[in-house]
Amino acid sequence: MPYKIQSHASLIVVFIISVIGLIIAQNGTGRTTPKDTKTKQRTLPIVEFNSPEPTDDKIRAKRRENSARYDGSSSQPIQDVPSISGRIWAPHWSNGIAALPVSRSDAVVTAVVTSANAYFSNDKTAVYSEFSAQIDEVLKDTSSSLAARTLIPLERFGGAVRFPSGAVQEFFATGQGMPLVSHRYLFFLKKEPYDSFTIITGYELGETVLPLDGAAVEEGRGAYAFDKYDGFDTTEFLQIVRTAIAPAALQTGTKP
Repeated sequence: MPYKIQSHASLIVVFIISVIGLIIAQNGTGRTTPKDTKTKQRTLPIVEFNSPEPTDDKIRAKRRENSARYDGSSSQPIQDVPSISGRIWAPHWSNGIAALPVSRSDAVVTAVVTSANAYFSNDKTAVYSEFSAQIDEVLKDTSSSLAARTLIPLERFGGAVRFPSGAVQEFFATGQGMPLVSHRYLFFLKKEPYDSFTIITGYELGETVLPLDGAAVEEGRGAYAFDKYDGFDTTEFLQIVRTAIAPAALQTGTKP
């Protein structure tokens, strides 16, 4: 009996040593290996192809005004063609845009997205998306009209169309992502009519930073200025942004 107990104990020791050896072999030094660069799936708001216009005159006028900015995006209107899954626009939009485009932004805010909807351009050659976001902090505002805990309307080119057949086509620019509802972001924004803002670029703020645009949304493909902040500690990143905004505000005499 004592012999059997010793035999079992020996087997347990051998098993433990084997497991430890396997872990060391996989990780090199036994430390956790760093994760690969984060990537995310592009999620597009969807508009129904036969969605009606708003019945309210003021809302309809605002919708047409917003939609007009996207007219002429393509020479062909959007149609339910089985062989077409959508259209992708080239990444020229990112040319000349810095990782932190403070100087070209009318507003810089941190905010949580509360809703997302897609709409057609008036000529139905393109789709764009509108978001509502609740502001956490205003870091820059040239209009002095934004405040924490208020909602702000945001826009971005792109979206998806669902046809009566059930087919869905996607429309977006290469390298551009879409903000997700209930997620928190830092947004760089351009002012538009009707107190709306288009998204120049942005960063999702969790424990670490995930760029809204760039290689993070292109499954690691391409090289964009925004990639440099992928994986940054959020607190450190926001301090970098505030430091970048401060001298710009002093030079222009505007409210940070």
